[in-house]
Amino acid sequence: MTAPRTRTRTAAFALGTAAALLVAAPAYWAVAAPGEDGTADAAGEVIDVASPQEAAIAADATAVRLAAADIVDVPVSFTVVNQNRTLAECPVDGGTYRIEGHLTAPRALLEDGTVPAVTLYQHGIAAGEWYWRLDAEGYHHAEEMALRGHVSVTVDRLGYGASDHPDGYLTCIGGEADIAHQITRALREGTYTVADGDPYVFDRVYLAGQSNGGQISQIAAYSFQDIDGLVIMDWTDLGLTPQANARFFTALNTCLNGAGGEGDGYVYYDLGTEEFRDGNFHDTDPEVLRLALPHQNPHPCGDMVAQLGGVLVDLRHLNEITVPVLFLYGEKDARVEGGAEHRALFTGTDDTELLEVPEAGHYMGLERGAPLVHDALADWLNRVSG
Repeated sequence: MTAPRTRTRTAAFALGTAAALLVAAPAYWAVAAPGEDGTADAAGEVIDVASPQEAAIAADATAVRLAAADIVDVPVSFTVVNQNRTLAECPVDGGTYRIEGHLTAPRALLEDGTVPAVTLYQHGIAAGEWYWRLDAEGYHHAEEMALRGHVSVTVDRLGYGASDHPDGYLTCIGGEADIAHQITRALREGTYTVADGDPYVFDRVYLAGQSNGGQISQIAAYSFQDIDGLVIMDWTDLGLTPQANARFFTALNTCLNGAGGEGDGYVYYDLGTEEFRDGNFHDTDPEVLRLALPHQNPHPCGDMVAQLGGVLVDLRHLNEITVPVLFLYGEKDARVEGGAEHRALFTGTDDTELLEVPEAGHYMGLERGAPLVHDALADWLNRVSG
């Protein structure tokens, strides 16, 4: 493992900056969590979402497709420590936890005697592993990458979904980046658990992150210098839109006042299903939207508090990333803008590419332009893998 060179002490500064900026947050954003069924906004609009029975049918259909295509899709589990050795210092609890996810790959690629590359995916603040595994044909990212000849590991980050949920005030983006590094190392060494089988060992690991998963991925990249390539999707340090800032600071205010939307130290970024829909989707097939909307996740407050300080650290260290970087953005993203400006900060590598997906919103992998995302990423992986 390559240790970080120095730490930038920003945790206290980030908290103070966040508190100061709250005075600018629009007062009209009410602090509330989604209703129990997650289908109605504050005004009472009923939004069509898939029922649990429909979701189960869709999951069965996915399993049938994967089997027919001879795609391996197995649960994996990683034992990690919630520590922070990155350059983006922020508080964590030091506990040992389990991170749950899946490994998805063409069976022939795993069993032909070669040691293939793998891409580790980090989801965004309001999502979870489900973002990469939505049970809709053509929109299940890991399936689509396997069909194009690539191996994927998708996980619920610490505090999300099937993974362990510590105190939400004692996780942070630096800790999440350290966990991504720990998983990267486990994939290289085979020190993880595979359901009903042995772990695979990979020579090359690529790290991809969507939304603030992109920030986590870039922090891991410049802190540990141990990945072979980086993919940033729908994240810029200096390009958050007014809508994104309004919702960010409202949720942050809830966190700083000691409340959470769910459990201890967890809050919702979007207040209700309507905000979740309008903030993340733009040109989406209605059935895909129905399947996606019930998955809105609360997130740990500590991740949010640390994000501002993390931006300041990013601006000092993005030029230290030397591996190839692919930038992917939705043309109609309501959360993030300025992809070209973000790309320009990566001066340490001469191998960068940027693609803007027409008519796609923040969750571009779930929009009608998703095949362009899959094709572009597969082509890039083919090139950087040699």
